[in-house]
Amino acid sequence: MQRCDSRQASTPYYNSTFSRGLRLQLKLELRCRTMFSFLAFLSILKIAQAVEGVIWSKSARNFVPLFSISRFAVLNDERIQRSKDLEWHDFQHEILKVAYYQERNLVSFIENDTRISGVVGEVWEILANYLNFTLVPVRLQERNFGNELENGSYDGILGLIQSNQSQIIPRSGIFRNRLSLVDYTVPLWNIRYHLYIKPEWSHDDAWMFHLFSLKVWYTFILFLVVLSIAGYICEKNSFMKTNEKIIYNLQDHIFYTAAIACNQGCVPAELHNRSRLIYICTSMFSWVILIAFSSNAIFLMMNKKFILPFTGLRSLIQDSKYEVVAFSGSMVHKDFKETVSKYYKYSRDIKRVSYAPAAGEIFRKVCFTEDKKLAAFEAEDRHKAIGKNICRLISTKASYFETWIASAIKRGFRYKRSFDIGILKLSEFGIIDGLRDRWLDWKFDDHEEIPFQSIDMSQVHLIFSILVLGLIMSLLILLLEYLTYFRGRLFVKKKSKPNIPKVTVKPKLPEIDRNRVFHVYR
Repeated sequence: MQRCDSRQASTPYYNSTFSRGLRLQLKLELRCRTMFSFLAFLSILKIAQAVEGVIWSKSARNFVPLFSISRFAVLNDERIQRSKDLEWHDFQHEILKVAYYQERNLVSFIENDTRISGVVGEVWEILANYLNFTLVPVRLQERNFGNELENGSYDGILGLIQSNQSQIIPRSGIFRNRLSLVDYTVPLWNIRYHLYIKPEWSHDDAWMFHLFSLKVWYTFILFLVVLSIAGYICEKNSFMKTNEKIIYNLQDHIFYTAAIACNQGCVPAELHNRSRLIYICTSMFSWVILIAFSSNAIFLMMNKKFILPFTGLRSLIQDSKYEVVAFSGSMVHKDFKETVSKYYKYSRDIKRVSYAPAAGEIFRKVCFTEDKKLAAFEAEDRHKAIGKNICRLISTKASYFETWIASAIKRGFRYKRSFDIGILKLSEFGIIDGLRDRWLDWKFDDHEEIPFQSIDMSQVHLIFSILVLGLIMSLLILLLEYLTYFRGRLFVKKKSKPNIPKVTVKPKLPEIDRNRVFHVYR
């Protein structure tokens, strides 16, 4: 095959007559230019698919619309007609097989497995009536989406697609590594995978402190300090006018202001009379805080809360005693095994991850297992479709494998665009949203009749703890006051006693009468 080389065509030839070889080169160059022009024409057609292009007209000596030329207009009409045939194809009751396994509220097989229902099943039933094809369900007993085997083939649902036993998978995540086998339709909705656990509700032991936020507590303390400083300044100005000695310092003002705010103790008369307006404001402020506190105290005392024991797979494996249960036939089964294996610290952690053959069995294990705590690894839509009928589960913060949910069509299917247009029409008219509201979106009934529960010690033990702590602090303060008092008293006694010098007094012996002694001796 001859190559197109422009350098051969531009070789100088100085003879006046053209040789046969040069003529062949010119013909070859002309063919190359024709081929390049044809490729450029095709590229122009591709550009013209988006906008109406223009072309230079030699006769008009100006740019004219591309499709004003008859041959371009004919080609464009043919292209549009071919596109319409692909988008609005009448299948004429052609049989198309859809393969899946039973999943309640997502894809359910009814009427002896001759029809499908659920949110995704009804979408395809509507498309079958709209596009005039016959939908034949193929139900798989084994719940396996499909994994690639060592020989390059697939098992499960993907295996049926590969062996031409089915053309449609109604529900599938969009993954890049499967594009060699299937094409995806327009997405239906977005999902993420979460860890779902059974909540354990408990009373808030520190409800007294959680009644107000930290900003409110800081504002309350700051306001008391400001009132104390204002009272101290008022007293200081009053004493300066009368030239009296200040009796109470700033520490005393803070103490008495806090006592008024807590409705505890009383303020000395001379202090109260000099700062009466300040203490009236403090009393009013404390009553407002007390009313706000009392109005929510019973609610917070009886309220229960749930604290997540972990946030994701890493903290579950390394920082908790929970075990994970996942769906063995999930479309992310292989990716999940690779992800969770990164967090193993010990060999025994492998036993904490198990698999179930059905999504319903996963939720039943999590809900009704009593001897150990389990967490379910599942997709959002499957949890809404199946988990709501078993028990109430709560998802953790971390999410995994975010993807779009769509339908998978065997790669190379000619009329896939008809499915895309049909799904877009269903979405525009709100039919898909209506099906989701009917089959997936749901709310828990929080208005259940809960029997009366007496307030137990776990709800009020903090109050008694504060009372005991206050009693202990009062005794310690009393003890310190007594020690300070007696120590000061001893110091005063020592200071008031006169400093008398010590004088040594020798006892004076009586004088002896020598004459008498001599007389007695004689």
